[in-house]
Amino acid sequence: MSESLRIIITGGGTGGHVYPGVVVAEEILRLAPDSRLLFVGAPRGLEADVIPRLGYDIRFVDVRFFHRRLTFKNVTAVFKAAAAVKAASKIIQDFAPHAVVGTGGYVSGPVVLAATRLGLPTLIQEQNAYPGLTTRWLAPRVDVVSVSHGDAVSRISNRARTVVTGHPVRREIFEADRTGARSKMGLSAEQKLVIAVGGSGGAQQLNRVVMEAASRIVGDGNTVLVHATGARYFSWMQEEYSKLVVPENLRNNMVLKSYIDNMPEMLAACDLVVARAGGMMHELTAMGRPSLLIPSPNVSDDHQLHNARSMATAGAAVVVEEHQLSADILASQVTDLLSNPSRLEKMSAAAAGMGKPQAGQEIARMVLELARGHLD
Repeated sequence: MSESLRIIITGGGTGGHVYPGVVVAEEILRLAPDSRLLFVGAPRGLEADVIPRLGYDIRFVDVRFFHRRLTFKNVTAVFKAAAAVKAASKIIQDFAPHAVVGTGGYVSGPVVLAATRLGLPTLIQEQNAYPGLTTRWLAPRVDVVSVSHGDAVSRISNRARTVVTGHPVRREIFEADRTGARSKMGLSAEQKLVIAVGGSGGAQQLNRVVMEAASRIVGDGNTVLVHATGARYFSWMQEEYSKLVVPENLRNNMVLKSYIDNMPEMLAACDLVVARAGGMMHELTAMGRPSLLIPSPNVSDDHQLHNARSMATAGAAVVVEEHQLSADILASQVTDLLSNPSRLEKMSAAAAGMGKPQAGQEIARMVLELARGHLD
């Protein structure tokens, strides 16, 4: 009887790093059902809740992210990183994987580094057009760098083996049915659906501006706005929405949620997405959805701005930087786009042209190839 392949997947902190790892795990199990998988994350990251709930095993290493400004906290982070590499080495030696996959986030660096030091096959997956520091540093050390954007290749060491795979997204995303989703939500053929979401953690400024623009976005009576605030901002937003002076019939067109748990259906049903330019951007391309992107300014190397610009250059999105954002601008941009169906159609086609729905399966194949090579 042949030995089962053992694979570690590491990455986390936010949904943009956790869910790609989950997709790769699902595709590995589709291709090699007897594989044994172990996730390695940070105890305070989103993965601590998501991964066990999905039925996967997870181990933790305590690591802190580095602040971009000069602060004593970075001294602590350095010591934590050194300890994390040691802790990761122990986990790796105990599990004895045949390959290690990193999907980003501050936890993946120490784990992938430990794997390279132990001589194991490694692959890192980079979601951004401007690769993060961890990817740029690890790229020459790992066996394969999988990138979501062609733009990322020139920003990675030419000593690295870089493959443009696209970004792994859940099959439910690109397999969702628009007609069925709209019917399930009770939307008529004439109604427009706008989704506004600030990522898994929410976004304070974006939430405020969406709320201030909401009554104008739904003002024609034929537009529905679903605003996902993130859990930490939900109570505040409920209170602020309750203060809005709007006709009673329009209130039903403003739907407030802390989190969208049926995102595949919601994306299939919608006509426009207002969002950050992180991991969700790849779901937009897989679904072929037009978007108004407001890149977060609070990320390393301004990578969301690079992501958003790549979408805008392709004609798939309109970009408004946060320092330019106001309720007037947001309401104007959204209503202008909704009133121009032919433009939305062209943006949809451009987004779909950027999408690579089979990215998860392609990455899984590469991981299994690395693992089998090590097993031999």
